Amino acid sequence: MSKFAELVGILDKIPHLFLEKAYDATRLQNELDAIDPALFVPFRSKSRNADHIAEFWRGLSLVAPSGSLHDDLTEVPYEGRTGYVWTLVAESSPYIKQLVTELGGEGQRARLMCVKAGGSLTWHRHGSELSMIVGAHGRRPNWYELIVHVPIRTNPDFSYEVIDTRVYELADYSAGKLEIHRKNYPQGEAWAFNGAHYHNVFNRSETEDRYAIMLTLDIRMRKTFDIVSKAVESYEGPLLTGL
Repeated sequence: MSKFAELVGILDKIPHLFLEKAYDATRLQNELDAIDPALFVPFRSKSRNADHIAEFWRGLSLVAPSGSLHDDLTEVPYEGRTGYVWTLVAESSPYIKQLVTELGGEGQRARLMCVKAGGSLTWHRHGSELSMIVGAHGRRPNWYELIVHVPIRTNPDFSYEVIDTRVYELADYSAGKLEIHRKNYPQGEAWAFNGAHYHNVFNRSETEDRYAIMLTLDIRMRKTFDIVSKAVESYEGPLLTGL
């Protein structure tokens, strides 16, 4: 088995992975505060819950096709990253730009995202049904799109949540045995959020919005592969084991 296949096989079982990268939250917040709040616009979802998502999820791009600030705020399946360059907001935010570069995000999709107080997204997963079926037989789901979050401003009532796909689809909900892996990522820390399985975020604060850098990284890139491999070697947390 190749090192790549071995890594993605392990990643598929980890709900939340600390990438062992921590950044100065105060510096990140200072750069965030320098950005005009009006530049954060509603995310454009294609789901039937698009109105809910647009109400609570706002963002702008840091790395996007042709450097566009808002054209990339939608759901697009994996595609070759061509023409992805820094936006004007990224160019005026040097510490944020440094963070994105260190994690392997240059040329990849990167955004600043806000989940409003009291808000959530919807339970969903990235990748097709086929990817999860063949994944059960030893192949990988689409780990070319590794979702990484670095919270800039968050609160104790914010939660990143993951449910194993098999549990989500086969569990007896009335039995009260649904295993949800919850984590509150600290400000300034880089965490891989398992998007191959069902996941959601909840901002249960009544007053505080959550702001985070959201990166879509490609573990075929050497820099990202090395960071993730090292983090996996140190991981001692729970695994997604199904029913």
